[in-house]
Amino acid sequence: MKSELTRLLHDLGEVYSQSDIKDYCSGNGHEWYYSLVSSTLEKGGPLILGFNWGAAGDESYKPQTDIDKTNFLSEDIGSLSRIIPYCKQYFGDDFLSKITQSNYCFFRSKKESQISKRDMDLCEPIFEKLLFILEPSLILCFSSKLRDFLCYNNRLYFIEAKDIKYVRNNVLVTYTAMKASFKSGAEVRFLPHPNYPIKGDARSEAWEFCCGRG
Repeated sequence: MKSELTRLLHDLGEVYSQSDIKDYCSGNGHEWYYSLVSSTLEKGGPLILGFNWGAAGDESYKPQTDIDKTNFLSEDIGSLSRIIPYCKQYFGDDFLSKITQSNYCFFRSKKESQISKRDMDLCEPIFEKLLFILEPSLILCFSSKLRDFLCYNNRLYFIEAKDIKYVRNNVLVTYTAMKASFKSGAEVRFLPHPNYPIKGDARSEAWEFCCGRG
């Protein structure tokens, strides 16, 4: 697998050279570049998927050049630590030891809005190849922006959705939890981000709909 991912990383470098975000970085003195994947890199394990890799403040980043296996739980996972109880509840302790992390768009940016649709389109073939290599047992996505982008651009299949309503600041709010598949057949579950301001019962309802056996 490492050799396959290394070749894919090379392909990603070529794709990045054609991207809008590269032109933006060149014109504004940023060094953000790209990454492909991190964590356990276990074939057939779960995959946590986001919109794109972030860039903090005015920091510079190097492009990923090596495929190194790490442990999801030993990394600085920030707010994702809040998904651990749900993962244990629905999938067991072993699930956490096999998690790999990646993003649909592999290019870094400070804001999601700095990523163009063309950048997303450039990344799609790389993403599909990544799924072919990893063969994830399940994809968990905590980005509503990615959920909406994929739906709007018809990149999901066999969609099941549930509107979960709750009250926030005396206003009735709706969150849409979703189950679907990618073209490859890989199954994806769209859940509230750990930082998303949703009531505990509503968050639990989203997890039950997406990951429960009912």
